Amino acid sequence: MKVLVVGGTGFIGHHIVRELLAHEHDVTVLVRTPPTNLPAAVTVQLGDLTDLSEERLDTVVAGHRGIIVASAAAVAAPRNADIAAFFHDTNVAPVARLLTAACRARCDRAVILGSFYATLQREQPALRLAELSPYIASRIEQAERARAAVNAETSVAVLELPYVAGTTPGRQSPLEPMLHSMSVGNADILAYPGTTAVVTVTQVAQAAVAALDRRANGNYPIVTANLPWTDLFTRLATAAGRPPKRIWKLPPSAIKLLIRREGIRQRRQGFTIGFHPTQWSNLHATAMNLDPDIARTELGVEPDDLDRALAILTAT
Repeated sequence: MKVLVVGGTGFIGHHIVRELLAHEHDVTVLVRTPPTNLPAAVTVQLGDLTDLSEERLDTVVAGHRGIIVASAAAVAAPRNADIAAFFHDTNVAPVARLLTAACRARCDRAVILGSFYATLQREQPALRLAELSPYIASRIEQAERARAAVNAETSVAVLELPYVAGTTPGRQSPLEPMLHSMSVGNADILAYPGTTAVVTVTQVAQAAVAALDRRANGNYPIVTANLPWTDLFTRLATAAGRPPKRIWKLPPSAIKLLIRREGIRQRRQGFTIGFHPTQWSNLHATAMNLDPDIARTELGVEPDDLDRALAILTAT
């Protein structure tokens, strides 16, 4: 099958491309800059999905039966921008345009890498995630608009991803800078009091290709394990060769202070974070868990070694 991967050189896209090749698919990637780490068998199309003309987009999509959107979504907006409009124009509109073009090209299946915040909103609507955080709202709208852009013959699978562990040449897992930001000297670690879902990049790649092959249609939370933050940060620090002597659980008020401090740092650099600080701090003090059986039963995703993925992450 001929498959177009948008963001095929990114942290996750890199692994999806190799998983597709292992399943003997014909792979094209759409990337902004010429890649240096792709196999020779991959066809490269240069371009930015956010500003491709309609004609150029149709040319890129033509002949492909499957589409995988693996490009990273923006989580911060320029400081003086209309934040809701920015996230719509960056995270939502380009994906809707791509799937509209895919429908014109008679592509019959698509996979989008989404966010586990959409899962939490669906399962706990009282959290009001879409109402209070523009980034989360854009991820939910992204899936809705993508499905609205295609006809009944086109399947759309949205993989709702938590924090991803693993390694990719030249790319960084979100867990790595998070560990550094929570370290105090060489001995102590600050940690959120709640729990979070974590997935290995290998399982994400397996899920993406399985969803494409099976023409899966729906929302699929993808998770390797649900861990207390204290456990996750302990594993990360230990894998990095500096097991913590003490773990300090942060109260919600301290988490809010940390996110506000990060917000100030971002504003000084000209950006605004797309999360509501109080909401974000409350989330990290609760259980951000996903059901691991969904991906196993519906997509056939095999178990993976999370400790190995964390060890690889810290070794790079």
